[in-house]
Amino acid sequence: MKDLVRYLNRHGVFVIFPFMLYLFFKLFQKECSDFEKYSFGFFFFFFLVLSNFYFVTYHTEKIYQHSENSAGRFKFLAHTLGIVFFLSLTFASYYWCLFDNNNANFINVKESNIFLEFLHYSFGVFIMNNTSEIQANSLHAKLFVGTEMLTAFITLILILANFKDLKSQPEAKE
Repeated sequence: MKDLVRYLNRHGVFVIFPFMLYLFFKLFQKECSDFEKYSFGFFFFFFLVLSNFYFVTYHTEKIYQHSENSAGRFKFLAHTLGIVFFLSLTFASYYWCLFDNNNANFINVKESNIFLEFLHYSFGVFIMNNTSEIQANSLHAKLFVGTEMLTAFITLILILANFKDLKSQPEAKE
């Protein structure tokens, strides 16, 4: 249980931080010039790329850890599902922030349970089987969706292709 709490604390910051950053932006938005707004957008996107890099790097380290000294496949699958869940939550939070800032960024969004709609959309984009009616409409939204597709490709296709190489290592007899 302690490991689960530590795991959630380590990865949860990437889900919560976009909301805090967006709240800060909303509080000072009226006082900002256009340059400052674009700078904030760049920083917002930079943090997204940084969080993606963290999750992919963490996942790659888990591949190495499970291939060398672990029971292997099942723990690796659990970590993969956790990473997919946290990445989808992270992207859903960014999509919600983009939509809240400007409703024209996404089209066909139902007005009830908007965050759950974006979570469903994010899972769909991540597994490359988007069944949601939501569509990215602006350049910013398309950039974020494209980043999620690239992250999904790296995570699910390239990393899981090595899944067959992970084998349970027999414990060394002393």
